[in-house]
Amino acid sequence: MTEKSQDESVETLADAKDPGAETENSAASTEDSSAADHAAEPIAPARKPAAAPAPARESRAADASASPEPPSLSASSAPSESSAPSESSAPSESSAPSKPSRPSVRWSRPTPARPTPSKTDVPKTDLSSFFDDLDAKFLGAARRVGAAFRRPPAPKQPRPEGQPSSQLGRNGLHTTGQHPSPPTENVDSAPFAFVHPAPGTESSPLSLPRPRRGLDEQRQREVILEKAAAIEAATAWNQQPTDRELLESADDEEDLFTYIPPYNMPSRDPDPAPVRSDLYRQLFVTTGALAALASLVWMFGLFPASPAILGGNALDELTGGWYSGGQALLSPNANFYWLWPIIVLGLLAHAVHQWTTTQISTPRQRRSGWRVGSASLFMLLWTFAVHQDMLTLAALASLAAALALIDAIRQFTFRTARTGMERRFSDTTTGLFTGWAMVAAMSSLSIWLTAMGWRVPGIPAVLWALLGLGICIWAAAYYAMTERGRIAVALGMGWGMFWLIFPRLLSEVTSVWVAISAAMGAFVVILATESRRHKINHAERRAAMGRPVEDII
Repeated sequence: MTEKSQDESVETLADAKDPGAETENSAASTEDSSAADHAAEPIAPARKPAAAPAPARESRAADASASPEPPSLSASSAPSESSAPSESSAPSESSAPSKPSRPSVRWSRPTPARPTPSKTDVPKTDLSSFFDDLDAKFLGAARRVGAAFRRPPAPKQPRPEGQPSSQLGRNGLHTTGQHPSPPTENVDSAPFAFVHPAPGTESSPLSLPRPRRGLDEQRQREVILEKAAAIEAATAWNQQPTDRELLESADDEEDLFTYIPPYNMPSRDPDPAPVRSDLYRQLFVTTGALAALASLVWMFGLFPASPAILGGNALDELTGGWYSGGQALLSPNANFYWLWPIIVLGLLAHAVHQWTTTQISTPRQRRSGWRVGSASLFMLLWTFAVHQDMLTLAALASLAAALALIDAIRQFTFRTARTGMERRFSDTTTGLFTGWAMVAAMSSLSIWLTAMGWRVPGIPAVLWALLGLGICIWAAAYYAMTERGRIAVALGMGWGMFWLIFPRLLSEVTSVWVAISAAMGAFVVILATESRRHKINHAERRAAMGRPVEDII
């Protein structure tokens, strides 16, 4: 081959290589184009045999025709395609002397990793992207804090070198490759920095995964177990006994102390519809109040041919003077009946009040109205019996009035007054009447037994008097301590006991024990009732302020 033909073959080879170079330049890879130049350098000058250029020309032409490929595939397919021509040219290049150069076969490199931004150069996300996963951040922080209190942190296992890492970048894209992943911030130093554990490794209890949209079933079960453990721990801590000082200091916490009142709370249910019996009851209560007024007028001596019990000495003449207070151990002085005018005024107010719209069909009036009206009628019967010198009828009338009033107080206890007006016109009037009627019934029975001459051999009359006095004091104390404390019952009973002291010390029938028992009984009943009222009021005030009340009641 001549020199001219050799030069033409070199130029042909150069022309055949130009399309490949242009393709590599279009892939924007400077290193690949330089590698192609180095691979082509030893081919042209080293071909001395004449027959060598023809196969080389054919192979380069084949390479040139196959080289134009998409840029995305050129990098990934470079190792497999470049190996074929390099192997075919290896025999021809082995005979020629070659200087040390780069290997002709080069593997493609992956896309270089993005530079890791420093803490100062971290781009700030906008406000909307921050609030998108704000709830997940707080949830992860809460779980991390809870895990720190439940179990100690376990040592982290190192990730094996050379294993591909998958990291979720700030822009939401996954980057995968053999290059080392950028360093992550410490979980303890960054409250909202969560990193996925490396594949094949177990995460420590404190290294929580990033919040994800959909958790798998295993993770959901773990979350449920963690919440259950937290609830059990909190419940066990709340049930631990605490000191008194800790309870006293917790005044602002709700439901720390529970106040249970020692009486039935007022009912807020609507009253039932009025029926015909309600009208009958109202008429009966009004009739009873008018009967009590007639009894009062009779005791004042306003009726013709009737001596005055109030403001006169009629009790010294009527019934042989048994009600004057000087012939029976439990008979009070005549001034005892001066409380009756006040009770009558209360009964008239009670009768008017039960005609109001709020009391027409209320259960309290339905239960107590018949009892109060009956007691008023029995007092009129007692007045008639005293003026007619009928001791037995007077004793039975006074006992029936006391029993009816005790049952009325019992009905009031079952159904507490709803308003202050109802308490004043119903409970106060009935309570004062009840305490006074108890002493009147005790006096009438004592007078009747003494007048009938009932004696028990071997048992003195003072013992029977103390027994009857004790029963009266106990009954008054029992019903005075109901609800919030019925001071009206205690005052009515105390009034009668007060007028029982003087006859037992100054009259012909004296008994120091009866006088002392009457005074002490009245004092104890009034003091116990007032103490109950004070304790309940004090307990309710402390409960309203959130303070402990278990030591009050």
